[in-house]
Amino acid sequence: MSDRGFPFRDLINPVISPIIARCHPDARSRIFPPETVVFTYISGALSGDKSLKSAVIRNNAERALQGLAPSSLGTSSLSDARHGLDTDVLREATRGYASTTQSQFEESVFWEGLTPYAIDGSTVTANDTPENQARFPQHANQSEGAGFPLIRMLLLQSLRSGMVADFAFDAFKGKETGEMALARRVMGNIGENDLLLGDRYFPSYFIMADLVARGAHGVFQSHAARGVDFRRGRSLGKRDHVVEWIRPQRPSWMKIEEYEAYPPSLNLREADVTHESRQPTAFVIVTTLIDSEKYSKRKLAKFYRKRWNIELALRDLKTTFHMDHIAANTPEMVEKGFWGHLLAYNMLRWHILNAATLCEVPIENVSVKTAATIMMQNSALIMQCTEETKAHTFAVVYFQMTQVPVGKRPDRKEPRAVKRRPKARERLNESRSAWQQRRKT
Repeated sequence: MSDRGFPFRDLINPVISPIIARCHPDARSRIFPPETVVFTYISGALSGDKSLKSAVIRNNAERALQGLAPSSLGTSSLSDARHGLDTDVLREATRGYASTTQSQFEESVFWEGLTPYAIDGSTVTANDTPENQARFPQHANQSEGAGFPLIRMLLLQSLRSGMVADFAFDAFKGKETGEMALARRVMGNIGENDLLLGDRYFPSYFIMADLVARGAHGVFQSHAARGVDFRRGRSLGKRDHVVEWIRPQRPSWMKIEEYEAYPPSLNLREADVTHESRQPTAFVIVTTLIDSEKYSKRKLAKFYRKRWNIELALRDLKTTFHMDHIAANTPEMVEKGFWGHLLAYNMLRWHILNAATLCEVPIENVSVKTAATIMMQNSALIMQCTEETKAHTFAVVYFQMTQVPVGKRPDRKEPRAVKRRPKARERLNESRSAWQQRRKT
């Protein structure tokens, strides 16, 4: 396949090509080379149609633009190519976008000289197959055969570029499958002068100690189960103090040597920012940023609002990129499906970052949904552009992305309810085979 017809080649290849060349030195002889297989993941995530049949049809459209004969509409060749693609290609390309972009902003100051990240988790489902059920069992409250394999996932997002810096997933329930366990898998990406934002689930003693040991910082909402007594510790102002956290007992999952390496206590700051954040209920932040003059309660409350960006990223991945259900029949392909979606997301974020820079608008003002639609609708134009027209083509595409700004709606509340009623259908509370057998008797 000619490299000329590879969509978005000017933006994808600098990251992906070296990885593919290292992992697949003889891949050029295949009907579906790795570049094409990677693109089927990206285009499927952007378009919302992730079927193999649609991927083959899209590939034939690209071949037609190059003057090549179309391939067979059978999906077996593409299926084999996807199975043969090393997961590391998708994983390293996804991380490559994030790390390359981060390195471009090393000299910039985002917030008080600290590089911010956000962390949060969610759940998705996968195809209901015996292999997936064995690896990712369905919810225990569902009857056998009536549910889908349930997967817990966790994102680490760069708040400067909006890209996913790292990702972890596991079964919804079981030993070492909770969000805290997944968080430990991605903590290696946090280094000196980084700042981690998270909700009330994450500020455990060990997470805070890990951040301090790395020279990093954290800003989290205090867990409701942890009692906060502002009469204790060293006062920094009204309902603002530094308090000593004592190392808890060793968890069952932690080795003794690892446990003993943690300090016996930590000095952390707890600040009530209910008034500053205009919250209707008590809102306490726990942080490693102890300097109350440099990091006032107002500053902390205002900055903590940026944690909402990762909630939007999860929403975009599960709706715009249709990652709420991974259409794969084995755990191996489930993992590839995850990284394929994340690669598409980071690639689109790369375009959004370029659009925001070119048009001099804040990156938060560019809609991910709008950008995804524009990229898909202009894919044929991008494939046909030459070196002479490339700059103008992308300038037009990027200009369109910035013409529908995201509205600023702080503290906006919407009911978790729908107006349009779903069609009344019988609930399937058993496997289809059991239902069919019961109908025969």
